[in-house]
Amino acid sequence: MKTKLLVTLCCLLTLPPALQAQSLVEWETLTPQQRDLLAPLQDRWDALPPPRQQNLLRGADRWQNMSPQQQNDAMRRFQDFRQRSPEDRARIRDRFQHFRDLDPDRQRTLRERFRDFQSLDEPGRQRLRDQFRRQPQAPGFGGPPRGPGD
Repeated sequence: MKTKLLVTLCCLLTLPPALQAQSLVEWETLTPQQRDLLAPLQDRWDALPPPRQQNLLRGADRWQNMSPQQQNDAMRRFQDFRQRSPEDRARIRDRFQHFRDLDPDRQRTLRERFRDFQSLDEPGRQRLRDQFRRQPQAPGFGGPPRGPGD
């Protein structure tokens, strides 16, 4: 049950808000798999706004299409997020929204750069972190993400 709740909350944090009006989805119309994943919300499902229901349904479908390794990774990231301070979580949400507001080409470029960063060994990553921290930050950008040990 705790896993399902974490999955549900993870879906809420990672999915974009709906941009258009949607109709209420009744609990009884959900597939058995959706009801199983969203069971922690059953009692208040009908009171949720339609856009939130749609986000949750997309998240449940996305979760079902993940491999077990992807699900484990998502759970680990969500648990890490929950253990952070409210200030860190707010900063992460702001940065996520900032990224979402970028045009698709800029998002693609940043994803490519992040993959390049991930392919570096730890000393190479640290050199880049140090170099980045020495640069002046753009307005509205809180600097590099900080890990638990930073």
